[in-house]
Amino acid sequence: MAVLAVLLGSAPRASADPAVLLASRWPAVPEGHGLSLEDQITDRLTQLGNELGRHLDLLSHDMFQLEVDGRHRHAHVRIGGGDGELLALRVDGDIQFEDINAHVHARLDLALHGHAVHLELPAFEMAPAEYRGDRGVEVRLPLFLRKF
Repeated sequence: MAVLAVLLGSAPRASADPAVLLASRWPAVPEGHGLSLEDQITDRLTQLGNELGRHLDLLSHDMFQLEVDGRHRHAHVRIGGGDGELLALRVDGDIQFEDINAHVHARLDLALHGHAVHLELPAFEMAPAEYRGDRGVEVRLPLFLRKF
C-alpha cells in the first residue's frame, strides 16, 4: 500500500491546457471567408453565359446579344440589326427569372428610310407547361392590371 501511495504521489500531475480544453468544447470559426460553393457555381455559370453571348455577338455580326447576371437571375437579350437609313429591326428584352417563371419586358425598334418607331411591348410572363404529355411554354399576357 505504501508503494502505491509513493507511486501516485510521485507521478506527474496531468496539467490541463486551457486552450486545448476550450478548443475541444468550442469548435473554431472556419478559416476561409470565401464564397460559398453555390455562389461560386453561380458566378462560373454567369461567366460561361456571358462568354457564350460574346461569341454569338461576334459570330452573328452584332445580330444577337446575350448578357447574363446569375446572382440577380436576370438576362438581357437583343436580336436584330440593320441600317437605320434603309431598314432596321431590333427586339430588345430584359428577362427576370423567378422560381420557374420568366418575366419579360420587351421593346421593338423599327426604322425605315430614316423614320424610327420605338414600341414598348406589354410585360408578359412565360412558364413551363404540359398538355397531354407534351411539354411546352405558356405565355401569360395580362389584359388588365390592377395595383393596390
